[in-house]
Amino acid sequence: MKRTGVLLIGVLLLGLGFSQVGPFRARLEAALQTGGEAFLKVMGSQDRGQALCSQYRDRLPPDLLPLFLAEQRALIRYPEDGRLMGDWRKGEEIFTDPRRGNCYACHSGDPAEVAYGTVGPDLRGYGALRGQSEALQRYVYEVVYNAWAYFPCSLMYRGGVQGHFTPEEAAHIVAFLLDPESPVNRR
Repeated sequence: MKRTGVLLIGVLLLGLGFSQVGPFRARLEAALQTGGEAFLKVMGSQDRGQALCSQYRDRLPPDLLPLFLAEQRALIRYPEDGRLMGDWRKGEEIFTDPRRGNCYACHSGDPAEVAYGTVGPDLRGYGALRGQSEALQRYVYEVVYNAWAYFPCSLMYRGGVQGHFTPEEAAHIVAFLLDPESPVNRR
């Protein structure tokens, strides 16, 4: 199994453009040989975007950006009913759940809540400042579902792509950020 997995990873790397021998590829091949099944499973489960972000240490060369962004946008799925803004109360549940959205790990939202992280932007008053236009709803939805479609290799995980929430649940998070009745936008 291990040898088959190493061969599979080798084929995957060649298919992703890792054909030249360099320090990264040499270290990766050595790690695959000695890292065991757990390491092989993690490295083998990376999608093309993750592999590129790993290869270039989150700084993609400019010539790769257009294709990368197009591939990430193609991963975005939309709610069946086409509505990009759902129920803000349900969005609040996901946003504040450390096992699902865990958004407070990086963002502030409801002014009455304590945000534990400051890695992401402060979202207090987000909808009150920006409105609820269709274009804004689409942008916020797409960033929530797959942040890499706008911010390649960012620390913000790709919640919808990675299965942390459904398209409908992403729309609920959009409502939590944009709806005037949401605590995020109360003055």
